[in-house]
Amino acid sequence: MFDHLFKTELTPEEEQQIIETTLKNYSEHLNPGFVQMKRSAKSDAHGVEWRGEGVWMYNIHGHRFLDCLGGYGVFALGHRHPHVIKRVKQTMERIGLYSQELLNPLQAVLAKEIADRAPGDLKYVYYHCGGAETNDAAFKLARLTTGRQVHVTFTKSFHGKTFGALSATNRPVLKKKFRPLVPGFFMAPYNDIDALKDYITEEVASVIVEPIQGEGGINVPDREFLNAIRRLCDETGALMHVDEVQSGWGRTGHYFCSEHFGIEPDIVSLGKALGGGLATQSAFIANDRAFYGRHLLGPNNPGATENPWWFTNTFAGSQLSCAASLASIEVYEQEHLLAKAREKGEYLKSRIADLVAKHPRTLKEIRGLGLWLGLECQTGELGAKLADELFARDILVAQTINNPATIRIQPPLIVEQAELDIVLNGIEDSVIACESVAKAV
Repeated sequence: MFDHLFKTELTPEEEQQIIETTLKNYSEHLNPGFVQMKRSAKSDAHGVEWRGEGVWMYNIHGHRFLDCLGGYGVFALGHRHPHVIKRVKQTMERIGLYSQELLNPLQAVLAKEIADRAPGDLKYVYYHCGGAETNDAAFKLARLTTGRQVHVTFTKSFHGKTFGALSATNRPVLKKKFRPLVPGFFMAPYNDIDALKDYITEEVASVIVEPIQGEGGINVPDREFLNAIRRLCDETGALMHVDEVQSGWGRTGHYFCSEHFGIEPDIVSLGKALGGGLATQSAFIANDRAFYGRHLLGPNNPGATENPWWFTNTFAGSQLSCAASLASIEVYEQEHLLAKAREKGEYLKSRIADLVAKHPRTLKEIRGLGLWLGLECQTGELGAKLADELFARDILVAQTINNPATIRIQPPLIVEQAELDIVLNGIEDSVIACESVAKAV
C-alpha cells in the first residue's frame, strides 16, 4: 500500500505522484501555512526531500543541497552517519522500546557518559524527547527543590513553544495568542551585567540563559556576564539553568558550550544533536544543588528522588535513542570532531568576516563559536533575500526567529574544506545578487 514511499529508486511518474500528494496532504491534513511559507514548497524544481547523506540533503529528483541549516542543530554528524545507523540497527535486532519496568542499561551508561563530559559537578540526567519539554522539566525541578516560583529569563531568548518554555521565551508574536501563560517569568536584558542584581533575588528559583543565543541571532555574550549570573545565583540561592539545546553537544567545539566561558551551571538542557541526527533525544543534567536543594531546604530534603515519576516521559531515553547518543560520542572521539569544529569554524568565520568587510551595504557582522555562526545583514529584508539566494544556489540556511536579519550557518561537524569553500563562494555570489537587486530598485 505504501511501497512507493520506501523505495530507493523512483520512476518519474512516482516522483510526480509523491510531490502532488505531499502538497495536497500538507494543505488538507497538516498545516496549510507551511505550503505558503517554506521555500521548498514554492519551488517546482526542488519539491520534496527524499534522502540525506553526510552534509547533503537530496530532493525527490536527486537534486542535492549543502545543508547549513542542519535541522536547526540536529545534524551535527550530518545525515545518516553510518556508525550511528550501525548502533541503532544493532539495538533494533534485540529490542525496540523499553518495558518501563525493567532497568534500561543504555540509559544508565549514557547518563554516566554525559556526566563525565559535563562541566563542574553535573551528574543526574533525566531524558525527554525535545528541548522545550526538557526546559519545562527543569523549571519544575527548580521549583521543587528551591520552594520558589520565580524564574529569570532574557531578552531575545528562545526556549521552546510548550507553555512553560514559551513563558520563558522573548518572542511576543509567539506568545500573544496563548496568554495567560505560566506566571512567574521575568525578562532581564541579555548581556547587561549591571541589570542582573535587580532581577536575581532571593525569590528566584532559577535563571535560564542561553550561553549563546540561537534564535536571538547567534549572540555571544561577554564571559563576565555569564560569570556574574553564576555569582548572583550563589549569593541568592537561585539555580543557574543553562539552555544548550542548540549550542550544546559538540556544535561549538566542546560537548558543552558552557566550557567556552568557564562556568559551572546547576542545570543544563541538551537536545538537537544529542540524538546523533537519527533519533529524538533531549535531557537535562543537574547537580546535587539542583537535584536536592539542600542549600535551601535542609540536609534531609529528598528533592527529586521523592517521586522520580515527576519528570518521566513514555518515549524518552528509549534504547534506540540512547544507542544513537552513545554512537555520537564514539564518532566525536574517533573522528576528533570537536577539535575539527573549532578549527573549521574559525576558518569559516574569518573568511566570512572578509566578506562582511567587502560588502558593508549588505552585511553587518559575523559571530558565533565553532560551527555555529550567525551572519547578520543590514536589514531583515536582506536576511530573507540572502537566504533565498543561497537556496537558489543549493545551500540550506534559515533566518533566526528573533532576529530575521541574521541567517544561521551551521554545517555538520564532518564538513570538509572543499564543502566549506562551496558555502563561502555561495555566500559571496548571493551577496552580489542581493546588491544587484538593490541597485536596480
